[in-house]
Amino acid sequence: MTTPDTAQRVRAIEAHGVTRRFKDTIALDNVTLTFEKDKIHGLLGRNGAGKTTMMSVMTAQDWPSEGDIRVFGQTPHENEQILPDICFVREDQRYPEDALAKHAFAAARDAFENWDAEFEQRLIEDFRVPLKTPIKKMSRGQKSAVGVIIGLASRAPLTVFDEPKKPKGDTCYVRPQSTGFALAA
Repeated sequence: MTTPDTAQRVRAIEAHGVTRRFKDTIALDNVTLTFEKDKIHGLLGRNGAGKTTMMSVMTAQDWPSEGDIRVFGQTPHENEQILPDICFVREDQRYPEDALAKHAFAAARDAFENWDAEFEQRLIEDFRVPLKTPIKKMSRGQKSAVGVIIGLASRAPLTVFDEPKKPKGDTCYVRPQSTGFALAA
């Protein structure tokens, strides 16, 4: 049973002894970390340090070879109660061949129950995202803007960005009452 006292101690992410192996390569080696709720955290490290692998494991996009991951106190893998609360925006996000930004936004709208359509529209305008251009033909900045909009408008309790790039414009957006991760390589 969750009481007000124990609810306050539930962390956004807890990883204990997490190891991830890919054949002969150890991408994560006995990693233990904790991220508090309602804060912005970052993972820093050189290329190949395991940052994206850790984010993939934390968001249940991949399984650890060993160790334990908890998201809001629960195991996220194959957990229908936790997975809808996680938005993971990958740097190398792939879309169907003919996908337009409006298709990506529509799919995200369906996936996230707290989707903020008004904020989505504001960001589309601010970042000048071309809605009729296939995503595969967009510049890196435009593709990044699509991901940033999905991450911010999702209003997911846990939002994880893998190598976000600041889209054009002078405005910086921070969502209060969310837990997010920004990755700097």
